Amino acid sequence: MKVETVNIKDLKMHPKNPRIHPDSAIDKLVRSIKEFGWTNPILVSADGYILAGHARLKAAKKAGIKEVPVIYLPLKGAKAEAYLILDNRLQDETDWDMELLRELVAEIELEGVDLEITGLDMDEINELNFEDIGYKEKEEKENPPTMKVVFEYEQDFRRMEDDLRELLEERYKNVRVSILGGEL
Repeated sequence: MKVETVNIKDLKMHPKNPRIHPDSAIDKLVRSIKEFGWTNPILVSADGYILAGHARLKAAKKAGIKEVPVIYLPLKGAKAEAYLILDNRLQDETDWDMELLRELVAEIELEGVDLEITGLDMDEINELNFEDIGYKEKEEKENPPTMKVVFEYEQDFRRMEDDLRELLEERYKNVRVSILGGEL
C-alpha cells in the first residue's frame, strides 16, 4: 500500500458513516496531531469515500492542515461499507488493562509529560490515581452508584442471574453486586 499526500478538499466524507464524533474527541485529535504529528493515514475507498479517518479529517480542518496522508483501498460498494462498519466497531470490543494503564500513566507523569496528551481527561486520570486507595468508595459510600438492568421476561432474568453475578464479580473485583428480582 502506498501512502499519498492529498489535499483535504479532495476527500469526501462517507455519507453513511455511522460513527458520531463529539467536539471533545476532535479537540483531542487536534492536540494529538500538533503534539505527535500525523501518525495514521486516512483510508479511502476505490469509489472515493473515506472509510476510516472521518474524525482525523475534521481535526485536520480545525487545525488548518491543508494536506493529509491517505491510503486508497481497493474496496468499493458494499464491501467498502462493510469495512467502514468494521473499522468503527473493532474498538468497541477492546478494553483496558487498568493496572497496566495506571502504571503507564504514572511513568509518563514521572517524566514530566502533560498527561492530557494521552487523550485521558483529568477526571479519568484522577480516577486512575485514586482507585487503589479507596477514593471512590469514600466519596460514594453514602450514595453508591447503581446500575439497573431490566429484563422483559422473568425467565430471561432467572436464566442469566448467576452468569451476570459471576461476570460482574470477576470483572470488577471491588464492586458489591446485588441482584434483585421482581417489579421495579
